[in-house]
Amino acid sequence: MPHFMTWVLEALAKYPSRTLFKELVHPRSQCSPSWVSISYDTFLYDLGRSAAYWIQNLTKHGVNPNDVVGLWITGVKYSDLVHIYGLARAGFVPQVLNANATIPIIRDLFAKTGGKVLISEPSFVSDSVDTDKDIGSPILFIPGDLSTLPAPTCPLPNLPDVAPTDRALIFHTSGTTSGVPKPIPETHRWITYQAQVLWARAFHCYPDGRPLMINNIGFFANVGSATAITYLSWSGHSFIQTSKSDFEVDEFLAMLEEGLNALFLYAPWFSKLLTIARNNTSVLAALKGLGQINYTGAALNPEDEIWASEQGIAVTALYATTETSINLVSPLAEKGILPGMRVVNDGCKFIPTRGLDQNDLDADSQQRSQGGQLYDLFLPANADTCPHASVRNRPNGHITGDLFEEVKPGLYCFRGRNDDWIRTGKYFAFCDTKSIEDHVLTSCADLVRNCVIVGHYKPIIVLFVESVQPITSPADEAKFKAAILDRIAAFNTRLIFHERIEREAQIVCAPAGSLPRTREKGNIRRKAVEDEHSMRLKEIYAGFEDKI
Repeated sequence: MPHFMTWVLEALAKYPSRTLFKELVHPRSQCSPSWVSISYDTFLYDLGRSAAYWIQNLTKHGVNPNDVVGLWITGVKYSDLVHIYGLARAGFVPQVLNANATIPIIRDLFAKTGGKVLISEPSFVSDSVDTDKDIGSPILFIPGDLSTLPAPTCPLPNLPDVAPTDRALIFHTSGTTSGVPKPIPETHRWITYQAQVLWARAFHCYPDGRPLMINNIGFFANVGSATAITYLSWSGHSFIQTSKSDFEVDEFLAMLEEGLNALFLYAPWFSKLLTIARNNTSVLAALKGLGQINYTGAALNPEDEIWASEQGIAVTALYATTETSINLVSPLAEKGILPGMRVVNDGCKFIPTRGLDQNDLDADSQQRSQGGQLYDLFLPANADTCPHASVRNRPNGHITGDLFEEVKPGLYCFRGRNDDWIRTGKYFAFCDTKSIEDHVLTSCADLVRNCVIVGHYKPIIVLFVESVQPITSPADEAKFKAAILDRIAAFNTRLIFHERIEREAQIVCAPAGSLPRTREKGNIRRKAVEDEHSMRLKEIYAGFEDKI
């Protein structure tokens, strides 16, 4: 099939004078935010210069078309987007790395993806780094300014031949497994289907063809924001840069003045925005004036859903993953169905979940459940957004790990997770509980008999441990916790902030065998531990809410 950049270039050329991107100007003082408009034509010209630059510099290091090249970026610059697509236009496969990465982590990632060269923001690499010893590949630096890139002196080479399932771009999970993010290659077939089919079904507020302007969600090192170029350019739409995912109200109102007419938000921030709107008529009017607000990452609380519907706010829920793109969206025309969603990805299938009942759901999902059959979301290998073969968790396809309940024919509601990954932290990013639990059990084998991590949709994770020896005094407990923290300290440094256990308040001690377990296998039941110790956990979480 054609390389995904073939039709991206065609799409960019169709709307040369339209605005593609509004870059946030970061003021040095506390003045109002402002933006600079960048046209389709400007972006097309810039990525062409970037492509020529990287062809010239990477071929010197023996990098060939379709080879993987690491791109370690801040994720907040317009130039980051230019270099992602410039490298793709040059025929390479960008492995996009965010600012949280480290040289040891990149070395481990390159071992999995076959990365040939690391291209880095200059400030990320110290003078003491030995490329051969520390990473095993050359390190090149991103030019400080796009204006320094020379214009191509000859036509760029043709894009390389690709198969539908070849890697086109590589992103990473928001959490880590044993301290290393999981690389998620997006294939050419995957990107094409997301851009040309799924996003048109996700944002359907202006069927009359009116240009859409949405906000970016997250940093440009994340798949949702980085691939916005592909799906917006296909229809001549644009997006506006935010300072952060949970941007302030003043910034939201300022974006409306710039032309924002649809929102894409994580559910926690949307809930806070609705709380503000209850007492701020300007914010309420702004929300009501938007063509569509798509929220993702979690369910809203029922009170927010009802209130938003009563106010006439055009709210839709969206379910997507880094591995499988968009799968379900609430139809805008169907009122009062939140958090219900319908399938928009033609490759999705629901298969009954085995070995899990309603009582094992997290508290919020259990409260909402209607007692029906729970389903896993499955994408067979021939589905357009089935993940790359290196990511799939089934021989014949991929299960997302999230649970759903069919509440009406064809209408599905999210009901939590069916595996060891939970969402936690300020932005409810993924956390692989099992890898942390396994490390505690290995490094503290003489101290800890068993343990479990809890904190689904909470500000931090908490470790419950059953001690090998009885703990008989506060002094013994403090010494016990300090020993655990000391032994996992090195492991913590490899984890992303929301995955770390760094304070004694994040450890709860329990007598051996006292934590609730499953009948058959005797595994500690995460949800049951949260329920049984809900008051203790509430106090712990309250102590961290103002520190994250």
